[in-house]
This record gives sequence, structure tokens and C-alpha cells, in this order.
Amino acid sequence: MTEINRMMERATLMHRSGKMEAARDLYQQVLLLAPDFSEVLHRLGLIAHSAGRLDEAAAYLRRAIRQDERQPQLFFGLGLVLQEQAENEEAEKCCRQALALNPGYAPAYNHLGLVLQSGQHFEAALQCFREAVRYHPGYARAHNNLGHLLKTHGGDLQEAAVCFREAVRLKPDYFLALFNLGQTLQALGDMAGAEESYRCAVQLNPGDYQAYSCLGGVLIAQLKLDGAESVLRRVLELKPESAADLSRLAHVLVEQGRMDEAAAVYEQSLALDPDNLPALLGVCLMLPPVSSHPEHVIAARQHYAGGLKRLKEGAERIKGLPVSKVLEQLQQVNFYLAYQGQNDRELQSEYAGFVAEVLAAVAPEFIEPLPRDRSAAKRRLRVGFLSSFLRKCTVGSYFKSWITLLDREHFEVFVYYTGHWRDEVTREIEESVEHYVQLIGVEAAEIARRVKGDGLDVLIYPEMGMDVMGYMLGAMRLAPVQCVAWGHPVTTGHKNMDYFISCASMEPENAGEHYTEKLVLLGGIGTCYIRPACSSPPDRSHYGLPDDSHLYLCPQSPYKIHPDNDDLLLDILEQDPQATLVFFQGMYANTTQAFKARLERGIAARSLAIRKRVVILPRMGHEAYMQINRSCDVMLDTLHWSGGNTSLDALACGLPMVTLPGEFMRGRQSCAMLTAMGLDELIARDKKDYVAIALRLGSDPDWRGQIRERIVKNASKVFETVEPIRELERFLFSPAVISD
Repeated sequence: MTEINRMMERATLMHRSGKMEAARDLYQQVLLLAPDFSEVLHRLGLIAHSAGRLDEAAAYLRRAIRQDERQPQLFFGLGLVLQEQAENEEAEKCCRQALALNPGYAPAYNHLGLVLQSGQHFEAALQCFREAVRYHPGYARAHNNLGHLLKTHGGDLQEAAVCFREAVRLKPDYFLALFNLGQTLQALGDMAGAEESYRCAVQLNPGDYQAYSCLGGVLIAQLKLDGAESVLRRVLELKPESAADLSRLAHVLVEQGRMDEAAAVYEQSLALDPDNLPALLGVCLMLPPVSSHPEHVIAARQHYAGGLKRLKEGAERIKGLPVSKVLEQLQQVNFYLAYQGQNDRELQSEYAGFVAEVLAAVAPEFIEPLPRDRSAAKRRLRVGFLSSFLRKCTVGSYFKSWITLLDREHFEVFVYYTGHWRDEVTREIEESVEHYVQLIGVEAAEIARRVKGDGLDVLIYPEMGMDVMGYMLGAMRLAPVQCVAWGHPVTTGHKNMDYFISCASMEPENAGEHYTEKLVLLGGIGTCYIRPACSSPPDRSHYGLPDDSHLYLCPQSPYKIHPDNDDLLLDILEQDPQATLVFFQGMYANTTQAFKARLERGIAARSLAIRKRVVILPRMGHEAYMQINRSCDVMLDTLHWSGGNTSLDALACGLPMVTLPGEFMRGRQSCAMLTAMGLDELIARDKKDYVAIALRLGSDPDWRGQIRERIVKNASKVFETVEPIRELERFLFSPAVISD
């Protein structure tokens, strides 16, 4: 063996074992003996490249090419270096030369794709990545690069997800591919899949802030707030001075009912960044999910009013912030305000006015009036629906028919879905319309431009006030006529919201006083509601329910059960020794516990035994939930905020209910349903009458049986009636909509 061969062997071993400087010294010694040894020049170039000495690397590789122009790996290596030196044109030439020498050279295709991508030549880059995986199907990095380009510029998220999954299959510890897969699945609405990907990513790299932050976001989107809290605390360990993450943590604490902790975290966020709008809006406008007593409700509203004053006093400072920051962060809803049982028109108007004032200063193009198209009466009306809740939930169940059943001969329908979840309802809506776009994670300005650019005649929000993005968009003028429906049945307060579409039978006589919008009243229950299936239940004991009790079901979430309901519940327990109250857990343990503690205080005050008198069931799937309805004797509707979906579910199962109509539409939906079915005797005149009706239903099986029979007989009065849709169509083609 020659001396050069022995030196090359030792240098190669050191190179492979990562001893780069020692290998470099040996290669240079070889070079002294053989100045034209192209492979040594190549390897010196690789070592210099890995050390970041780009000029040195390029010089070695150019020398190697001069000695041997037939080796594609030399051109490929030089192309890598030149791209890092921002010499993209030369880098592209080198990659193409490598491919000319070896047309199946997958790494060269992959790198050429990166070069073309950096030069904004996206279609050509896509083709290069496709060629890379065609020639080398096991090339994980090329699969990841193809997926990334499809995700960011190709617009095909489904194919992108396939690419990332393949990259992960080939290389299970590929952190970047896992992270990219998480982002793609999140954009596709697969929150569970995104969560799994992010969890795998943070296991591989526990110190990666961005992956942990995304995991926290996807947990919040799934309302898994206990998990989100622990993840966000880890995020803040990695980046302690992140005002944005402190704001997200405070939001999680609010939703859990931990108001004092949330306020402290919001203030901590503001101390780090006084212009952090989520923290400012949060600390000013936070409301408790569950109130401990009626006086607590009053105190919360006083805090809210004071927060509004603080916001308005600081409006000028907010107007001076960058437009992008305002549009991204001026997003807050007052969801729990509507559950406090009072007239919210003034508070809603004040907050909406504040939002509009700021938007008018920073983004006036989204506030300006839009002229109506006078040709609308002679063509199909362009109607858009914008929502975050077009899925299997109250909004999806109520308003799906508004979208799917509009007469396509007269209406061209656009759907803008901003929600995170996709299910069979989402897919049914998507398949029914000509124009459907999913806008998960899209910035407000882009959504606004998209909607405005579609030239709608009418824009309808099925709900407003449940989603932070939707509420801010509602302040804008994105269509000549804008309407909101009762998915969240309270006025928006927005001056740019023209009509509130409601249900005549659900509104009180003075309903107009409760809205800043003009009221449009539909007949029936305002929608074509598909009757849900209800299977026969197993024995009560299957769900832990006592066989020997009168079961009074109150299926509302804890935040919907106002403290004013407590006396009714306690009266039933006190007057019916066989009564058992049946509830469901809320989304979060803290809010369930707060409600339970409130009820237990009332039970103790009346010296009532609680054992077997109160059952709080876990959250469950819809089929099991419907079986619970079939197993119970009475549904107790709640004051101030009556059942909607829950009442229709009960009626579908033949479960009698008692209701006491409230002052506002949100407390009168069950009343409208019972009236339509000719069951007025279940509508109480006052609280005493409510308890009396409930007790009779619970303890008189004959009367209860008669009511069940009438519910079944008259179900067609509330389910699957299309006339409300025809009334909606007539309104949309009325002079109020299609002409000034």
C-alpha cells in the first residue's frame, strides 16, 4: 500500500468518525503529495462547508471540478455551497450540470428544488421534488420538502400531509417532518392528528419552543384546557418573557374559572408588553364562566363595564399600533355576558363601538360602505355564510339547512369556514355549495379581502360572539347587506350588521328593543331541523342512574345554569323525596366543580341529603346522550338561557320538559317548540308553576305517558319543516335587501 493510500485510509476513518480537523490535516498532507487529487479536494470542500467556511469550500470544489468534470457529486457539492452564498443562479447551473451527468441523481433534484423555491419558481421546484422522490422513493428529506412546498404554495394540503407522513414513516425521528405534519393536519381541521404529531415532535426535541407553542394552540382549539395549561407552562419555561404565551395561559385560566390567577397573568403579560392587545382585552373584559351567586353576576358586569371604560380611554394608543398587529390582536368576545340573564344591548354596543372606532382608524377600507348591485334582482343572488361552527354542534344543526336548502336556481352560495373541526356536517355543507373555502389559521385581513373580493350581495353570520375572529369581522363592511342569526342569540352591537334574523315564536313582543340590528322574523322554529335518532336505552344502572328515582334531567353546560335556577332545583329535591337531579360535567373540571359547590351550598342550607339526589354524568357521545334522555322522566329547562339543541334532542326522544319563558329570545326557545307542538301546559307562568309542572311530570306516570304520546304525535311541527327556509329566501329577495 502506498503512503498516499495509507494516509487516505486514516483520513477517511477520522472523517467518518466526526474528527473533522484531524481528517482535514491528513487530507491537506495528501494534497501536498498529489495536488490534483480531485477526491481529496472534494472532501476538503465538504469539511470546509460543514464548518461554515464557504469561500474555502467553494475554492476546493472548483479545483476538484477542474481536475475531473465527469463527477456529478462535485457539481452538486458546489451547488450546495453557492446557494448558501446566495448565488442562486450559479447554484442552479451546478445542480443542472450534476443532473446532466447523472439524470437519476435524486439529491441534485432535491437541492435544485430548494434553489428554485428560494427564487420563487414554485412550479419548477415542485417538479424537482417530485423527480427526487421518483428516483429515490426512500428519500425522507425530499418527501418533506415536497410536502412543505405543497403546504405553502401548492395549495394541496391533503397531498402535503401524505408527503409528511411518508417522510415520518421513512424516518420516524424526523422532527421537522413531524412538525410540518402537525401544521398541515391543523390546517385541514384534524386537531387530534395535529396534536399527535406535535407531541411526537416535542418528545424528539423537548427544547423546541415553536413545537410546544403549536401543541398548546391545538389543545386550546380542542378545548383541552387542562392539557393546554401544562403545555403553556412548559412553553413559558422555554421563553419566560413571551407576553403572547402569557396571554394564552391567562385565557385558559379564565375558561377554567380561575379568575384571580388569570388577572395576575394578564397583568404580567402587560408588564412585558403594554401594547399586547389580547392581554389588555382579556384583563378588561374577562367574565366568569360560572357565577357563585346572583351578586357575583352583578359584580362581574360592573367589572366588565369598568374594563370597557379603560379600553375606550386607551383607544388612541391602540390606533397608533401597526395595522397588522391590530387586525391580528383586536379579537375578543364577551361570550359569557349573554348567560347572565340581563339586557346586553348597551354593553354590546359600547364594545362594538370601540372595535369599530379602532378599525376605522387603522383599516378604513374594511369599514367603508359598499354599494348594492342594482342588477342583483335580475340574476342569482350571491349569498355568503361565514362561521367557525359549521360542524356537528348547535350552530351546524340549526343552520346547515339555510345553506344546503337554498334554491340554487335563485341563489349562488359561498361558504367561508374558519373553524378547526371538520366532520360529516362540514362535509355535507361543502359538497352542497358552489364556493367553499376553509380558512383555518388565516389572518383577519386576508379573510376580509377574500370575502369582500367575492362581490357578495348578502353576507350571513349564523352566529357571532362565540369566536374572536368572527366578532371582529362583524364590525367590518364586507358585503352591502350583512345579517347575523341566533347561533349566539344576543345582539352584536355592530353598526355594520344590518339585520338580526330570528324566529317569531321565540321573540317577546318588545324584541326590537333588545337589538341594534333590524329584526327579521322567520316562522316555525326558524330552520329545517333534522330529527335526531334516539335508540332504546339500556337499564338505568348502565349509566349509574338509580332505578327507583324520578329522574329530572338538566342537560345544560354549567355556565348556562344561572344561579337563579338553584331555588327551582332545590324546591324539586325538597318536595319530591324520590327526585334525583341529573347533570352533565362541563368541558372543564373547575367549572363543573364551581357549579357543584354552589348547588351543595344550597342543599346544605336546606338540610337536604345529597347522596343519590344529584348525579353528574361524564361527557359522552351523542348516542349515549340520547339514551340518557330516554332514561329520564323530565327535562328541566333553564331560566334565562333555554335549551336549543338540548330541547330538540329531548323532544326527539319523547322526553317531556318544563320551561319558564325568559325576558329575551335566548330564554324562550323551548317555549316556542312546546307551543308549536300544542303543549302549552308545560310552559310555566312563574317559578312556583314551574316547580309544580316538573313535580307532576316526575311523579305522575300516567300524565307523563300522555305527554310523551303527544310529543311523538306532534314531532312534525318542529322537525324537518322547510317553510322557514322559503321565508328566508323571500327576505333575501325583498326590496330591503336587493335595493337601497
